[in-house]
Amino acid sequence: MKNLVIQTDFGTGSSSVSAMHGVCAMVDYDLKVDDGNNDVAQFNVLDASESLMYQLPYWPEGTVFVSVVDPGVGTKRKSCVAKLNNGSYIVTPDNGTLTYMKEQGLIEEVREIDESVNRLKGSEDVHIFHGRDVYAYCGARLASGIIDYEGVGPEYPVDEVVEAPYIHPEHKDGEVSGMIVEATVHFGLVGTNIPFPWLKESGMEYGDDVRVIVENDNKEILNKVMKLVPTFGYVEVGEPLVFSSETRMVMIAKNRGNATVDYNLGFGPDWKMIVKKA
Repeated sequence: MKNLVIQTDFGTGSSSVSAMHGVCAMVDYDLKVDDGNNDVAQFNVLDASESLMYQLPYWPEGTVFVSVVDPGVGTKRKSCVAKLNNGSYIVTPDNGTLTYMKEQGLIEEVREIDESVNRLKGSEDVHIFHGRDVYAYCGARLASGIIDYEGVGPEYPVDEVVEAPYIHPEHKDGEVSGMIVEATVHFGLVGTNIPFPWLKESGMEYGDDVRVIVENDNKEILNKVMKLVPTFGYVEVGEPLVFSSETRMVMIAKNRGNATVDYNLGFGPDWKMIVKKA
């Protein structure tokens, strides 16, 4: 018996998520089903990919993740199950959700879902809810052992897995840069894909003043000096800071404040952050 974890952009408390749970129960009432992140940014496949990368290391081998962020639902994009080299599986549209897993070499094999077998019976004429009718149903069958991985459908090359474009991190000439991958409203944390150790490699140490520049679609949104510190309490309340996230990436915030709201920041492939010594 495997765990099944549901991730969507439907929103916490969505009845659509409940329907997906219900389909899993119809397949196997005793299957252990959990909600991961149902607040993925709407239509944002890179946010879905980032969210999966965050969760993957902390679930047991064999966990089946059902990720439904599907702006192309009902079109000819493939529905697939990726087998990862840590023994877990991701059931998802092949639309860019697997970008980071593919880039980091985590995908061992990928199979297209055979909907003639792995689709909820009676849903064939419904084209807008594959999360319920295909992904939850197929994922539950795989997690409960009704089908094995080969039973998902035909294999296709990992090289063909769709990747979404994004800003890759870089470090040169004493500065680091990369994409803003999260800008939360709740705590105002602004995270990037820039590895935190790159700061030290670029001559920046704890206690230094560093300049943070944020651009949106090449337009400067923020240009501010902040302290590089281990955590929030090293600066005064309301002051900004640069620090390492729990995934060891560069992050900015305000101590007991909200950098996302106060600086009007967003995230995604049009949002770039640059950090250099002040």
